[in-house]
Amino acid sequence: MKLQQYLGGLENVGPVSTEKRVFVEEWEKQLFGVHMCMMGTGIWAWPHLRVKAEGMNPLDYFKYRYYIKWLGGMCAFLIERNYINEEELDELTDYYLENPDAPLPEKGNPKVTQAVVDYMYTGDDPYRDVANNPVFKIGQRVRVLDPPSAVHTRLIGYLRNQVGVIDEVYPKAVLYSDSVPTDSISVPQPIYRVKFMTREIWPERPDTSDSLFSEVFESYLEAA
Repeated sequence: MKLQQYLGGLENVGPVSTEKRVFVEEWEKQLFGVHMCMMGTGIWAWPHLRVKAEGMNPLDYFKYRYYIKWLGGMCAFLIERNYINEEELDELTDYYLENPDAPLPEKGNPKVTQAVVDYMYTGDDPYRDVANNPVFKIGQRVRVLDPPSAVHTRLIGYLRNQVGVIDEVYPKAVLYSDSVPTDSISVPQPIYRVKFMTREIWPERPDTSDSLFSEVFESYLEAA
């Protein structure tokens, strides 16, 4: 498991950012627009983005800002899928750096445009119309599993092997991704909100009654 898959509870990786702006620089808005267009065409999904970020060297992951990671991941994806090659990307990057006011190419496709517009209105729906038969019930004690690392995970690192209590069972089955390698969350399944005591997660701070809630896929849990 890489450090960036730990998703919290780490020390000595630099100060916590308190930046509240969604977009810090103007180009980040444009990048988000490109991302939405890629989502609307169906060639790209949120898991693709997260896989690319988790695939980075951990030192680079903590060094770069949020949308810089997006940019690197999106470029790598487009090169891998042969939408553009590395030489073309370098050439166009150099050109627009030298000519920032140069017009962008216009190659409209009405079908693609409509698909993107439709996506803007509908977004993603992770729920699936399949039987949702949860194994666990509210109040039941469960233990978080420690599965082998995959290209992508939705399991918070510091919750591995921890014991908690089911606080809520969500009513519908959820599919996270069936298009990228994950650690067993590629089929529709129940999701639970699980309550953990922070003093059990971080025993070096035992004098607290604080609790932590996390949404956990069923395949990450077993009865405790």
